[in-house]
Amino acid sequence: MGVFRYDSDLMLGIGRIVDLAWLNILCIICSIPIFTFGAAITAKYYVSMKLERGEAPGITKTFFKAFKDNFVEDFKATIILLFVYAFFAVDWYLIIKSNASGMITIFTGMLAIFSLMFMVITFCIFPMIARFQMRTFDAFRNALVFGVVHLPRVALGVFLAIIPFVISIWYYKWAWLIWLFIATMALYYNSKFFVKCFDKLEEKTFGPKEPVEEDPDYVLGEGYEEDMAATEKADTEIAETDTEENDSEAEADAVDAEEESEEPEKDLEKDSADLEEESEKESEESEKDSDKDSE
Repeated sequence: MGVFRYDSDLMLGIGRIVDLAWLNILCIICSIPIFTFGAAITAKYYVSMKLERGEAPGITKTFFKAFKDNFVEDFKATIILLFVYAFFAVDWYLIIKSNASGMITIFTGMLAIFSLMFMVITFCIFPMIARFQMRTFDAFRNALVFGVVHLPRVALGVFLAIIPFVISIWYYKWAWLIWLFIATMALYYNSKFFVKCFDKLEEKTFGPKEPVEEDPDYVLGEGYEEDMAATEKADTEIAETDTEENDSEAEADAVDAEEESEEPEKDLEKDSADLEEESEKESEESEKDSDKDSE
């Protein structure tokens, strides 16, 4: 049936889900040392955005390549975020344990605003590092601006990132499956969101991209056209050389054939001349004999 063909929509959708699930698993494994979670998230979004743009990279190989290439910048951002969240955790602990009122309410509201602000930054900064080259300070600033501009959609992304862990508290036996399912769906929709927004941002900054004509059946590597042109040129030169050699050989064969055909003609002419001379001599001798007989 057509539904179960490898290139059908159903099979392509299943393949995409499997790829995104494997990306989430790789991200969790590489986030175990804590200070590497930024590089893992960046690599995850780097690959997922490539998939969303229609590219077909090797999932594991591309993930670890992106993990390695962006590690330094991600490490700086991760350390800053860890210190900030540690500071917020201490403040929340002190506020919850204190029984004071009045100014504590104001501090609680301010702390809540800053906590949400850094959640927004955390959600946006690593996909931006995966797509753009920028310094650490610029990454934090641009992530905050981007998150504020797209606040409703970013808030939904933050909610989808937190909700699996909240649900797992009650259904801890199925915690890994709940997390994997929600994280995979969230990665799919977040990748579409970031690709769409980043493309618009690039068009506003650098102008629309020029369309690139590609082979619809198969996209070949760089330099293929030059190699093909050089190969065709070499083949043409070889064909011309072979044609010239064949023509020269044909001319030589024709000359040899003409010479060979001329030699028997010369022999025939010589033989005919000899026969004529002999016949003339015989006729002369016969005339002489006849004259003698008459005398």
